[in-house]
Amino acid sequence: MASSAIVAKKKEWTACLAQSKGAPARCEKLEKDLASMSKASGIECCVAETVALMRCTGSSSKATGCGSEFLAMRECNRSAGRELVKNPEGTAYAVAPNKSSLFTSSAWSLVSSVAPTRTLQGMTDFGEDYAKTLHISEVRF
Repeated sequence: MASSAIVAKKKEWTACLAQSKGAPARCEKLEKDLASMSKASGIECCVAETVALMRCTGSSSKATGCGSEFLAMRECNRSAGRELVKNPEGTAYAVAPNKSSLFTSSAWSLVSSVAPTRTLQGMTDFGEDYAKTLHISEVRF
């Protein structure tokens, strides 16, 4: 019963967000209702992650790429639960304790990497470094 009520509330909230023109505050009452229902039932609905991603992509912060918001949303939406979690300081990610069997011993490098700087020079430098790893000697941009 509780899960069907949550599904209905999430559907209602999603429809509201679709009509909100990128302003999640227009659906704040539904957001709070869904968040409280989600917390009470233990069913993850990704409310905070959805709002954070919408706020980022709807603001000047989108120039940074909203990478952490996209990652948080992706991890929240995994059907088998999050595979990556933020460290206690909130500065980096680690493989979730119960998901270590899904990764190789070298997986730590995947969660400790940093996205290239979003400038032309940063992307050019990244492209050149990436080309070297593929043994491509000449790159033309």
